[in-house]
Amino acid sequence: MTRVVLLHGLANNEGIWAPLAGRWRDGVDVHAPRLPWHSGGIDDWRHETDSAARLAEVLDAAPGGADVVVAHSFSSVVLLDLLSRRAAAGDPLKLPGVVLVNPFYRSDADDFHWNMIAPTLDDFPRTMAESIRLRTPGHHIEADRLADMARRMTEWIGPYGWLRFFDAYLRTPLFRVDLVETPALVIGGETDRSAPVAQARHLAARLPAGQCLELPGCGHFPMLEAPTRFTGAVHAFLDRIPDPVRPLADA
Repeated sequence: MTRVVLLHGLANNEGIWAPLAGRWRDGVDVHAPRLPWHSGGIDDWRHETDSAARLAEVLDAAPGGADVVVAHSFSSVVLLDLLSRRAAAGDPLKLPGVVLVNPFYRSDADDFHWNMIAPTLDDFPRTMAESIRLRTPGHHIEADRLADMARRMTEWIGPYGWLRFFDAYLRTPLFRVDLVETPALVIGGETDRSAPVAQARHLAARLPAGQCLELPGCGHFPMLEAPTRFTGAVHAFLDRIPDPVRPLADA
């Protein structure tokens, strides 16, 4: 049995993975915890300054532990932070593999310019709108109403919630990804406007055991847009990594 832990992104919840239900093959046990930055928990998390430490607590509490962790969007950055700091401390996270989905990543601090702040901030409501639209398939939402729903969501996330995201993004050049030896599949959506696929390619190239997979026609939420292709990609990755070594009690 391979234990896969699914980590949703900022202002979403474990329901983002619902389209994958029934698509996992036998022998894959899936756990999707609700994270501190879930859609109903921003008030408790927005002033958090160490999301990686909170994520470590979540992974430690996963039933039976985690073999492979699949992290989306903001959570992929938090997981990368945790992997990097543990590797730098000489205490690497013991995972056979990780899947980083639509990550926000830049390797050079000089790649962040003043004139990118406003566009990144302005793009946030569009990403929220994309999430709302994709999570309500078959229900047409008028453009004005969708924009209003997205605006209300961003107002609820607030400046502190957005700054937690942007601060994590700004720190990605400081992550010692060159020390992370965990096999990693980095998935990027070909049409992702929030976290362009070039960032996924760049991150995969810098990870010692990284591989990039681009999903044609997908944006920032491939688990919603192409669930069969997405689970197929994870299954193929599971086939390429070593089987986890378990205590005899788990055998």
